[in-house]
Amino acid sequence: MDKKKIQLILDRYMDIFIHGSKSITSLMSSQLMEELSFEQFTLVRLLYMKGPVRASELAEKQLVHKSAITVRVEKLVKKGLVERLRDEKDRRNVYLRLTKKGTEYYEHLENKINEFVESIVKKIPEDEMESFLNVYVKLADYIENYKGDE
Repeated sequence: MDKKKIQLILDRYMDIFIHGSKSITSLMSSQLMEELSFEQFTLVRLLYMKGPVRASELAEKQLVHKSAITVRVEKLVKKGLVERLRDEKDRRNVYLRLTKKGTEYYEHLENKINEFVESIVKKIPEDEMESFLNVYVKLADYIENYKGDE
């Protein structure tokens, strides 16, 4: 593929990605997650999926500095959704996990989000959605494994 074609594809992808990400985040925040920011929601989701983890692991997964996680966690602790647990074997380690309230809240929110997403994607033919996801997975894999000019 020539450079001009690659640039057009990249420009189009970036426009769609940025606009799409902002749109979906904005819609989800305004219509589904009245009490949480999108960043807090993704943290709650990670804790739901991964179980107790250290703040440094969350920062790594969310690609942010540990101080950003600390602020988000503190807000979630105050809301009663997350709790801190000290490791009995090594008291320096503090793990984060969802409280019962946090788990119930996430499960309720996940159902609302699934209904919301379903109402949007049901208009897209299944084979097109599969093709989109396959290409997106390939793109993510190429980016993750990129080692410079090859």
